[in-house]
Amino acid sequence: MKKRYVYLLLFLVPGLFTSLLITLALFGAVYGTFWLFVYGDSAWPDWTEQVMPILMLVIFSGIWIGTIVTGYCVGKKLETSPGFDFRHLWLSLGATLLPIVIMLLHQFSIGNLGPKSDGQLCSEYCSGLGYDMSSMSPRDFGEQTCSCIGRNGEEEIFLSIEDLQRLLKKTSMN
Repeated sequence: MKKRYVYLLLFLVPGLFTSLLITLALFGAVYGTFWLFVYGDSAWPDWTEQVMPILMLVIFSGIWIGTIVTGYCVGKKLETSPGFDFRHLWLSLGATLLPIVIMLLHQFSIGNLGPKSDGQLCSEYCSGLGYDMSSMSPRDFGEQTCSCIGRNGEEEIFLSIEDLQRLLKKTSMN
């Protein structure tokens, strides 16, 4: 197989993840700017719902195709040299895994992956008992507490987070 096609493949997968991250970061900034400085909490025009996703797809595709073409060109230039440099394979593997690790770390940092936060445990406990609302004490309050709020807006169950965790461990063991 010619090197131009090997390098096209070496740039293909890392380019997918890299273009995805760049597109998400770019449009996160665009949407944030629109929200902060242009439209705010007011109703946004209809064109934003129609044009922005198409524009995101065009930018994503352009970046990805650009990385694939770059890989093809790099491979074409390297066809005159003998053999294959396996460092390029390791760089491609690293460039593939790095965006995946970044996405996983982000999801872990916001609580979508990993252990549940105390607030999530409190909310799930109270909703499991049939309460519509739960409340946590402020972080600088001292001892963290969980409260289940009744229909009248009054605290009906009050327990510390340590007691809640012990209670949840007991019920999960049974």
